[in-house]
Amino acid sequence: MMGEGMRYFRIAPDPRLNPWIKCYWWVEPDPRSQPASAPDLLLPDGHSELVFRFAGEFSRWQLGDAARRARMNQSYVIGGRARSVLTHSPGGLRMAGVKLDPRALRALLGRPLGDFRDNTVTLADLECRALSQLEAQLAELESVDTMPGLFDRFFLRHLPGELRDDAATELLLRRIRLTRGAQPILKWAREQRLDARTLERRFVARVGMTPKQFARIERFKQSYYCLTTRGAAYLDGYYDESHFDREFRQFMGASPLAWFKRQPGYTAVISNHLLERELGGPRRGS
Repeated sequence: MMGEGMRYFRIAPDPRLNPWIKCYWWVEPDPRSQPASAPDLLLPDGHSELVFRFAGEFSRWQLGDAARRARMNQSYVIGGRARSVLTHSPGGLRMAGVKLDPRALRALLGRPLGDFRDNTVTLADLECRALSQLEAQLAELESVDTMPGLFDRFFLRHLPGELRDDAATELLLRRIRLTRGAQPILKWAREQRLDARTLERRFVARVGMTPKQFARIERFKQSYYCLTTRGAAYLDGYYDESHFDREFRQFMGASPLAWFKRQPGYTAVISNHLLERELGGPRRGS
């Protein structure tokens, strides 16, 4: 996939890793175009992420909070992200990454993901020997073509065959995904005779965000995808059009009308590409 000033490659993992690894990716400069002039919007998608930086740097800030713009020049981990972020690079950026199930990241780190809510933590600060060794091995690769194999070997060695350590979280995750985020969380907790606060703590530790935040992300990404690919059925899970419009503004930073008229001053090239691959089907109008 080509964007303004860069090339972005999404790579499938070994099929044995499909339950836990969503994809690998690689970013490099596009020699046929100038560096991007506009920031790119990254939507939250319910996944955790490992980001390995090899060259260049970029800025990253939460949507609506440009005053807290951070300059990113190290490898880092994203645990759970419930808010959209904007990124921009002056050029020369080369990075590799892994989108993975939050529970897989928790298994790798051996610590609760609540520590990483809407935050990035550098690999150096994590002090995770296995990930530091992986970063060093990636830096020594002579070709990007060999990167997927290295990732596959690492995760097949370090991830258990099954990641089931909390039945309530497993059931709720499955229910939220099945209903595309429409499941009322408190109602489900009552039906399962679970204490809502205890359930939330356990869920945050394993997913990096609350069940309500996770359901909101699942609902919006499905609706956004429907709107931008088919222009229909995008109100599923919402009370009405105004409810969807409010959520759209929260995630996209603009009304649907302003967004499709390209008025915000930023794009969503990477998020659109990833949603296309995750949810399937061709996109309308690219």
